[in-house]
Amino acid sequence: MDYVGFFLGSVAFLGLITDKIVNRIGKPARKFPSCLTCGSNMITVGLPKFMPGEVVNHLDKYGLPTNTASRFICPRGHYQLWFVPRFGNTERSFFLREQL
Repeated sequence: MDYVGFFLGSVAFLGLITDKIVNRIGKPARKFPSCLTCGSNMITVGLPKFMPGEVVNHLDKYGLPTNTASRFICPRGHYQLWFVPRFGNTERSFFLREQL
């Protein structure tokens, strides 16, 4: 009976140590993209009437509608980022960075 208590105590202690190490090493995930220049969170902006050719070509290549693309702008005006997510196994996610 003593061995069971010792075993459960050591497993609990090992779990606490592992949790502390993982919390110290792990980074929190960011929900929105951040600017690589200044580090601030980028702002989601609506789509303009005219989109860059690379984005239009990617949407046409996989037959995706234009409203699947997202555009993010740095609040300090460094650059804008276009993003088209991946919806299946056939297409790839797409990023395009443009200077403002």
